Amino acid sequence: MQATFDVRLLDSTYSVEHAEGAGEVIVKLFGKTRDNKSITILCPDFKPYFFVFEPSPELRKALESSGDVLKVEDVKLEYKGALENFVKVTVRAPWLVPRFRNEYELKHKTITLVNPPKDLIEKIRADPDVQEVNAPNGAVKIITEDRVYSQKLINRYGLLGYMDEEEREKYALKGVFFAADIVFTNRFIYDMDLETCVRVTGEVIENSGEYTTDIVLKASKFEKCDIFTPKLKIMSFDIESSIKHGNIYCICLTVLNEEDGTRQDRKIFSSFGPMDGEISAEERKAREDDERRILKEFVSEVRKLDPDVITGYNINNFDLAVLFDRANKLFKGPENAGAENKRQSCDALNFGRDMLGMSRRENRATGFVTWDIKGRLILDAWLSIKKELRPKREGLGYVSSMLFNDTKENIDSSRIDEEWRARRDEVVHYCLKDAELALRILIHPRIQAISKLMDVAIPAKLPVKEVSGGQNRMIESLLIRMVDRENVAVPMSSGETYEYEGGFVYDTKAGLWEWVIGLDFSSMYPSQIIKHNICFTTFTRNRAEAAHISPIGAMFVSKEKRYGIVPRMVQGLLDSRKQAKALMKKAKEDGDAEKADYYNRLQNAIKIMANATYGYFGTKFCRWPYNKYIAPSITAWAREEIKTVVATLESRGYTVIAGDTDSVFFTSKEHRDLEKCKLLGFMVQQEFSAGNMHLELEKVMRRFFAHAKKRYFGKIIWPEESLLVRGYEPRRTDSFDLQSETMTRVFQLVLDGRPDEAVKYAKDTVHDTLKGKVDLSSLVISKSVNEFDAYDNPDSLVHVNVARKLKDMGYDFTPGMKTPFIITNGFVQPQKAEPVIEGVEFTARPDFRYYAERLAMALARITEPFGCDERALLQGNSQRSLEFFCEEKPVHESIQQASPVMAKKVKQKATLDMFM
Repeated sequence: MQATFDVRLLDSTYSVEHAEGAGEVIVKLFGKTRDNKSITILCPDFKPYFFVFEPSPELRKALESSGDVLKVEDVKLEYKGALENFVKVTVRAPWLVPRFRNEYELKHKTITLVNPPKDLIEKIRADPDVQEVNAPNGAVKIITEDRVYSQKLINRYGLLGYMDEEEREKYALKGVFFAADIVFTNRFIYDMDLETCVRVTGEVIENSGEYTTDIVLKASKFEKCDIFTPKLKIMSFDIESSIKHGNIYCICLTVLNEEDGTRQDRKIFSSFGPMDGEISAEERKAREDDERRILKEFVSEVRKLDPDVITGYNINNFDLAVLFDRANKLFKGPENAGAENKRQSCDALNFGRDMLGMSRRENRATGFVTWDIKGRLILDAWLSIKKELRPKREGLGYVSSMLFNDTKENIDSSRIDEEWRARRDEVVHYCLKDAELALRILIHPRIQAISKLMDVAIPAKLPVKEVSGGQNRMIESLLIRMVDRENVAVPMSSGETYEYEGGFVYDTKAGLWEWVIGLDFSSMYPSQIIKHNICFTTFTRNRAEAAHISPIGAMFVSKEKRYGIVPRMVQGLLDSRKQAKALMKKAKEDGDAEKADYYNRLQNAIKIMANATYGYFGTKFCRWPYNKYIAPSITAWAREEIKTVVATLESRGYTVIAGDTDSVFFTSKEHRDLEKCKLLGFMVQQEFSAGNMHLELEKVMRRFFAHAKKRYFGKIIWPEESLLVRGYEPRRTDSFDLQSETMTRVFQLVLDGRPDEAVKYAKDTVHDTLKGKVDLSSLVISKSVNEFDAYDNPDSLVHVNVARKLKDMGYDFTPGMKTPFIITNGFVQPQKAEPVIEGVEFTARPDFRYYAERLAMALARITEPFGCDERALLQGNSQRSLEFFCEEKPVHESIQQASPVMAKKVKQKATLDMFM
């Protein structure tokens, strides 16, 4: 039966089906239809391919004679502005591409020749593709810009004949590969020009149990369709397992169906209690059979409930790892004995939408583990809250209390074996409650992890799972499509890094200022890309044809000569953002709050992607030529733009106080109320907002205190009243609550025009801390702890030692999670501390002097300009006169003129008039 569906793509994969001895590659797309049905889309007849630059006759023959190669075709592609000869190599299966790369890819660009003729050397020296020729110890070394030029030289001059055997092995039967590192399913999506929402027509085929989805469709045609957001099924689960033996006690899960708001719970638990001492072989078998039953029931429930999203709290590090390890141990065959920790997939956990097993991948560099279940998104609620809110403590109970005033059940997880023996039903309830809390965190309005991924997938034109892999994939999704359409070659990522000067930071004018206007440089980097036509396709070394020469000397042709691919891509994103903002405005006018919120999230997702373009060209993952000129040119032009704005403001008599790549703060003596400040701000905004750069009036502050570069705070009164803080400890997640709360109060007092009260409050709090008259919970410090062996000297780090102590006490240790503790002796090395455990009373004595000194150090960064430094806060010395802080005489000048001794002698009390 033929049918057509609008589908929101969630995931993609492929399989190789073996029929009659030949392998057929089938791309599989998973998604949700407009009427919220799950669907699997089968796409046969698409083959993997890559390109090789000017292969030698020997390499071409080797490729053509391979039984794994289906076709070798001559093509012409542009590379660095010139049309070059390539071959397109189509192979049987995606996994063959890395195999061909390993065997035939050229990995060197420096050529070493032995006794070449002098006339040949002179020809090579004169070749424009050569950077350097030198002859150490009789050998001639030729250095080119990249491997393509090395290959060209070898082919052009027959250089293989002048190499020794070792050097010849580097180049013989080798070639420069292009587009050979693109994920196969992404290659399909690019070539078919699919987007995150797509209309697909095809034949509905009978689902014989190979897939868990409502619909299985063999695609015959793809078309564009309007964006839509289907309702998803979200499953959260939690596992409790034995600390001593690792066996699973229970798995609880809860599934939310967004379509009707219903929730289904499942509890799967062991029939056995904890293992005590030695057990018989018969009992061991019974226990293992029981645990197999638990795992099978879990797999069955996931298949039956068919969730789109799987979540939980810290599932990446614990729950999924427990499933993986236990299943591999209990379901392994004799041939896998002892190898369960080395396997990268688990066939027994076959609850993917294609009925295949869960797979595991570990990043060799970082040790970070990711999991994949085909057709389903895995979103760890812990990672989501860590990213969105950066809480000072990351335990599930603390986060739940912070978000919705709820918390975990009263079970001691460090004694889970004893708890399972004594009150099994309560442990099961505790397990289910943890799953429920994780679900509520993931969908909380302050987190919205799923919605944000769905939103950013729209401009990226990718399945939702793909955008969780980072911004580089999103940028490449757009770039590679455009490059392919214009027959430009797609190089592979080189992994090379380079340093360049970053953004602009204005030298802050220290002092307390009034009626400060804050302007935001909206889309600064994207606007530079468009304005100067910055692209790897427009870069030139010919000064005569250069229309744009960056401050670092890089040259780019005019838009009229060639409109770059990158600026066109960025312009398209900015145009889409304008449309989304217009639709958001209309929705607000129509009173449709839900639609207005959606378009607001969409325009923000597009903004993030447009701004990420610059960052992409500065990473080692960037694959395009001339990238070492692109990112530095963007920042250099941006610095010049900001300096122009600052110079113009200062030339008109305004005082610029602080500024960087994102914003600039200034004040005017003639504009001393809100309406006048807004009027001036809008006038400056209009003057400097040309083209795609938009200088936006972002805020007006009644008072603004600046102390040092990128360290300031202010009282915002427009558009909404709030506190702006930059560069001070309250914004750091490893500060303690007493520090954050005290600093915030001191900020408010200073900005209310009561700096003398601010100093007194700071002193009183420091003294109360010295005496121990503070809430112990306000002294908790939290720091992230990685794997212990990741540190050069872990024994010297207090947070690592606390994490070890927690692990020794039987609590789970999760690399990357914050460990909360209170310092008990801060004046020894390493510092001594005791862990803070949810639900357990803290009985150790804090080192109150340590906390008082740290508090004084932080507060002194605010109070020091008022004559009260760190020592004065601890000892109660007098404060400096505040007459230094009038706007005509910024604070940093007063500090240079008044010695510390003189400052202590000043007795004058502060008044607000001194600041006018």
